[in-house]
Amino acid sequence: MKDFRFERVALLLKRYFYENMNREVMFWCIITLLFTILDHRNFVILVMFASGIIAAVRLNKELLSTSSGMHYLMIPATHLEKLITGIVLNTVYHFCMILVSYTIGNLLISVVYHFILKMEIPVNWDLFQVTTPENINGVLEMTLQNVFWSLSGMFAVSQALFMLGSLYFRHNAIPKTIFSLVAIGIVLFNLQIFLFKTLWDVKYISNAILPAFVMFSESNIPPFIEKTILIGTYLMLPFLWVVSYFRLSEKQI
Repeated sequence: MKDFRFERVALLLKRYFYENMNREVMFWCIITLLFTILDHRNFVILVMFASGIIAAVRLNKELLSTSSGMHYLMIPATHLEKLITGIVLNTVYHFCMILVSYTIGNLLISVVYHFILKMEIPVNWDLFQVTTPENINGVLEMTLQNVFWSLSGMFAVSQALFMLGSLYFRHNAIPKTIFSLVAIGIVLFNLQIFLFKTLWDVKYISNAILPAFVMFSESNIPPFIEKTILIGTYLMLPFLWVVSYFRLSEKQI
């Protein structure tokens, strides 16, 4: 068994960017231009998730074909090295480039208004800040909350889900993955209703909403359930990554 080496990871990344440099430069120039025209937080987040899903699906589709998959599958490397390469390309690299494009777009807006139009406008840097109402001594006040880790975590999970979906669905991977997630959600919801009926004797689905809020409020969650949910959330992302890579390895064989 080969030892893990960062040199081979760097070789895999170098080969990928060498083969796709023109496409990557063009893509990020377009994204930067979009963020220059529309820098609203919701639009940036929408572009980040949508483009990330497309990039994840596209990368795995390319890896399934021999001609374009040579750089990834045929370079001698360990499973761990190839797995880390996929994580870097699908999640870390794409997320960082979104931040770079967002930053450049904001700076271009500031330059255009200040030096060309001679107007002063506040630069929008609220991508990771949300305002939430908070009751302070009976007075409702709006507070700023940093959501960097929650947003980046949601992005990573989204990437992993659609990476896995693209490996299981040969055609129309995005709509099929969304449909599968909806189907799983319906199954979990029905399971929840079943538990509510057995635990709280809920007779109607509409009446199950209130017990759900009561059950999953912070003050009512038993400590062992809270720890189980927390640990499961942390384990979900690496689990999806590992399953995605070994699914890719099966298709290679």
